[in-house]
Amino acid sequence: MTGRSPARLTKRFMSAKHSAAPRMNRTPTVRLEAFSCIYPSICLCRKKVKRRAKRGLERGGKRWYNEGMKLILCCDYGIDDAAATVDALLHAEEDGYSEVVLVAVGGNVPRGVALRNGAKLLAQCRFPHPPVTLVDTTALSQPGEFLKAIHGDDGMGDLFPDVPVRAVPYAEWLSSLRGGYRLLSLGPMTLILPILERGTCERFVFMGGNIAEEPNYHGYEFNHALDRTAFAEAVKFPHAAVTMDTCRHPLFNIQPVDFAADTLLKRIVLRARERTFLSGEKGCYLWDDIAVKVLRHPEWFAFEERSDRDGNVLCVARYVRGLPYPEVLEQ
Repeated sequence: MTGRSPARLTKRFMSAKHSAAPRMNRTPTVRLEAFSCIYPSICLCRKKVKRRAKRGLERGGKRWYNEGMKLILCCDYGIDDAAATVDALLHAEEDGYSEVVLVAVGGNVPRGVALRNGAKLLAQCRFPHPPVTLVDTTALSQPGEFLKAIHGDDGMGDLFPDVPVRAVPYAEWLSSLRGGYRLLSLGPMTLILPILERGTCERFVFMGGNIAEEPNYHGYEFNHALDRTAFAEAVKFPHAAVTMDTCRHPLFNIQPVDFAADTLLKRIVLRARERTFLSGEKGCYLWDDIAVKVLRHPEWFAFEERSDRDGNVLCVARYVRGLPYPEVLEQ
């Protein structure tokens, strides 16, 4: 990463089928126009977005756009990571991904616990989805806590029984990574850089960082705090940042709301809500699942270029759709 200018990094992420989009201007609030440098497939005006969407539906919806694309999720498997994973897998066939990769990393829980949680969550996903690879990172040094007060004794809401773990070692998987992919980073960024430097990352969305919201871990947002160096390097790549500011939108707070746990995703989300009453948290926000919404529905968000307390320049997502989280939960 050292010595690479942001402009060069932007060009690296451009598809050969698209002309180079202008870099984000410095005005505080921007919409899809600025995000086009991160999402090359998004045109510079909403009319074109609608026309492409119509053509896509005629040719099979999002599947036509994403054919052959891999989806990679790096998760430190707490409750919100579980919700994000199920949400992404529920729509992965519709979105046309050829493969989904779950990289279990340390963060909310130690890396070994994250791996076990990833395995038992995957065992619950008894619905159609593309082939899934679970990646074992336990051989690598990583930061990690064990936030049982927030995420339960197993770190993921104590919802599911343990199952045998079948996983591919991180080094083996990384060496085979080629072609196009979309990357969701939902934990600390420690292992993100080696991924970004392989293949072609078509979209990079992460949950982490904060601008104006009160920090939640030693003066920082948790994922940022656990590896500030890796965070600073990763955000030099074109990205969408789902920060604490993004997630603490009043419409995303489900603590005052109750609904039936009639699907796997709703069951996980409601367990997250239950845990907030035990931990004493003010509000319940499904942090990591908001990143899935940004990846799948960038048109629901505005994007602002902001600097955090360390001077990192982030393209921060801000929710503008206007519907409460329960209404968009499974969209």
